[in-house]
Amino acid sequence: MTIHEPATLLTDYLLAVLGGWLAWRLWHHPSIRIPAVRWWFCALAALALSAFIGGSYHGFAPNFPPLAGEIWWRLVLWVICLIGFTMGSALVCEMAPEAAQPAWKRLLIVKFLLASVLVMIRPEFSVAIADYGSAMLAWAVAAMLVRRPWRWSILAAVGLSGVAAWIQQSGIPWSLYLNHNDVYHLIQALALVGFYQAARRMRA
Repeated sequence: MTIHEPATLLTDYLLAVLGGWLAWRLWHHPSIRIPAVRWWFCALAALALSAFIGGSYHGFAPNFPPLAGEIWWRLVLWVICLIGFTMGSALVCEMAPEAAQPAWKRLLIVKFLLASVLVMIRPEFSVAIADYGSAMLAWAVAAMLVRRPWRWSILAAVGLSGVAAWIQQSGIPWSLYLNHNDVYHLIQALALVGFYQAARRMRA
């Protein structure tokens, strides 16, 4: 079996390993009892899963029939939407009054379902990133409005993610060995550490 886009496969797998390791560390951190932190654990785990499935797609999907590749790619996009849902749920648990949380969570479920349908109809990376990015943008707004220990970690992570998304969408080849997807993965890895640090700083 031929390995296509080996650098993209490798950087995606490295991102998956980092995300899984950070999720494992967060699960064993004392703050895991906090609902927002548990949702951040889910977000890190979902990101690790999306990186693994995405890397496998870039490396191996061309070896399979086109229909399998189309289903595979939609699965990658759906998991990215799942990341947006888990990040949004973490934000609701951290910021919304307890009485208002059920309504916000229902809204997040509707948003997730709509995004899931949209990536099935229009399987473009930008569509999934827009859904995922909206959750990050909401976290950035929250970080600017409140002074909590996780403020600067969130702002740094969202900023890095924004740069990474711009590079990915630009399609610019950065060297003979790294394309726009590879650089996106490397910058996103730094953002992942920022999100992990923010989750650790949340308090009950």
